[in-house]
Amino acid sequence: MADAVAVDHWTGEGVRLSEVVGALADLRDQSSDHHSSARTAVMTLVAVAPRDDQAYGATGALRSLAGHHPSRILLLRPDPDSVAHLDARTTLYALDNEHHRINFEEVRLEVGGQAARHLDSLVEAFTLSDLPVAVWYVDSIPEASDPLLSVATAILIDSRDAPDPGQLRSLLALARRRTLVDLSWSRLRPWRELLAGLFEPVANRPWLDSIERVDISGKAGPRRLLGGWLTAQTDVSPRRVSLHDARHVAVQIVCRRDGREATFTVERIEGQRLVVAEGVVPGAPALRANSLLPDDPLATSLATALTHLQPDPIWERALSAATALTG
Repeated sequence: MADAVAVDHWTGEGVRLSEVVGALADLRDQSSDHHSSARTAVMTLVAVAPRDDQAYGATGALRSLAGHHPSRILLLRPDPDSVAHLDARTTLYALDNEHHRINFEEVRLEVGGQAARHLDSLVEAFTLSDLPVAVWYVDSIPEASDPLLSVATAILIDSRDAPDPGQLRSLLALARRRTLVDLSWSRLRPWRELLAGLFEPVANRPWLDSIERVDISGKAGPRRLLGGWLTAQTDVSPRRVSLHDARHVAVQIVCRRDGREATFTVERIEGQRLVVAEGVVPGAPALRANSLLPDDPLATSLATALTHLQPDPIWERALSAATALTG
């Protein structure tokens, strides 16, 4: 699939909100291929990205999803500590998708002053009627009092950005009020599926009742979330779970019964986008499986999240259990 191409744009500094709304409407009406391109939007995508690096990564990932999730993209750059201002850029993009062309809009707002603390009033001017509004907090966790939460159908976060138990508890409280979708949970799916697959053989299942210890390595957020999932799904005591800092996620479960030991491991191969799993049980051939990781993990996890904008009770149980883990 070809990359999205900017067809037309409008920019303004120190403008009023009504000017931005009007400029966006003019772009749609004046586009030279207005009558030959599809404009089927499935949602409004809002990304809150105060920093330049956040904004750059977010827009690239969101544009790459246009072929499968055509949406109106709204990028918010709040700076409440600066003088009051509203700078804007509206852009019409075209994307060739198999037998037709898709047009989608991107609105970029740089907001200074008190208005940056009330982004909900700005977002409502650009939401598409009767369609979901997904709000993505890029590299941050929203405050429970953030007014922007009120306009969101679903909120995209990354529990990687909430590494300590206190932050996880705040996320859990928010999840009980709003629909949260966790990008880290999506990225950890290969580890979860491979580990569960090691216990699919009937002969391996009794070992789940004889877990002696669990060692999980990785960055703080992912290792804690994966540990929470394991304790919630297996009822293993949190005291038997050890968390360790590492670049990539790895899990080892050691089980002991009747004087025999079995190990079940899932880890990413260093320098490769490959996750491998192995189950070693006495008296049985080793069980092995692997999963290839995507080239663009951010875009892939976003695409998965946007396909499932609903509560996930398994994730909520994992998050709750993660708050009891240390390390």
